[in-house]
Amino acid sequence: MNRFIEKTFRVVDLVLSFVLACTVVYLGFVWYWQSYNAVVLAILLVLGGIFSSFVCKTFHELGHILFGLCCGFRFNSVRIGFMNIARRDGKLRVSFSALPESIAGATEMLPKHANNLYSGFLATVSGGLVFSFLILVACAVTLSLFRIVPFAAYILVCTGLPYAFHLFFYNVLPFNDDNLDTDGGMLRGLIKKEASYLTAVNILAIEGYLYQGQTPAQIDKELYFGLPQLPEDDVNFIILTSYRLMYYLDSGDVDSAIKASDRLEGLTEYIPKFYSNEIMTDVLFCTCSLKGDEAAARELYKQLKQYLFGEKTLQTYRTCAAYELYVNRDKMAALHALSDAQKCAEECDIEGLRKFERKLISCLRADIDQLQ
Repeated sequence: MNRFIEKTFRVVDLVLSFVLACTVVYLGFVWYWQSYNAVVLAILLVLGGIFSSFVCKTFHELGHILFGLCCGFRFNSVRIGFMNIARRDGKLRVSFSALPESIAGATEMLPKHANNLYSGFLATVSGGLVFSFLILVACAVTLSLFRIVPFAAYILVCTGLPYAFHLFFYNVLPFNDDNLDTDGGMLRGLIKKEASYLTAVNILAIEGYLYQGQTPAQIDKELYFGLPQLPEDDVNFIILTSYRLMYYLDSGDVDSAIKASDRLEGLTEYIPKFYSNEIMTDVLFCTCSLKGDEAAARELYKQLKQYLFGEKTLQTYRTCAAYELYVNRDKMAALHALSDAQKCAEECDIEGLRKFERKLISCLRADIDQLQ
């Protein structure tokens, strides 16, 4: 979308959302001021707005999840505000973290197979918009009946109208924030079959084959490399490069793996914050185990330390084991981290990924045995 037009729509979104908020507050005071203290009413309107906005966002993400489940995808993670719910090593984990710029929520669904991915992805993206539209209609209808609805309904439903409008209006348009497209942007790219979104479908196919039990190197090479060239700041190019790194690691192509790792490190400024820590953790693994650059590894470890010890996933444990082994030369610490990685690998429900991680763990364990 043209930048001028995009900014214009953003202003329209802001103005209309503000007008709706003022309308909700005005009607609330006009209709209920005789029954409730003004201060109490103001507090309830604010708290109701916060609660209903959270519900609106949850409903939006639920649309993605339910449509995805119906299309043969499996739930992987959802972010709503500061709350994260993610499937990690076979378990659902809840965590809280700082909110990335411009991202109030995000859902990640992974395919169980590689069939009908284009239509399934299209439907999954559409699910959020459908549910956002439904809750927008519900809020608008409830507000139109403000004279007869109970006070609790006004506080819990009508106060959600400004955010419900913003959520639908913002997502239905093809905006881009922090290098991530809105639902409207994704739908436009999929419908027009732009190279970036054809790449996204290939990425989903890779994930589907991993779920079916193929390791990265066993998956058709064309899915990694038989694609049009994308700009290096394109998010799908970045994600594909991270999968190419897995392909090289699985096939034992050390030189190509180092090049892919270096490429990802060079794209740091373009990596969306939503993916940054996970991708840079793989870069750290390669820096420790393949490049042997201790100074670079220590610097990168400082940047990722909080993430590495906070997430406690198969990837973070395996990377910590590599760091302790190749940088600190601490055999006991490496064994401890590797033991945790092994436990996570046994719980991983993506068979191809489990096989891939076991291979890396075996390589690390062999190097630990050789450490004097």
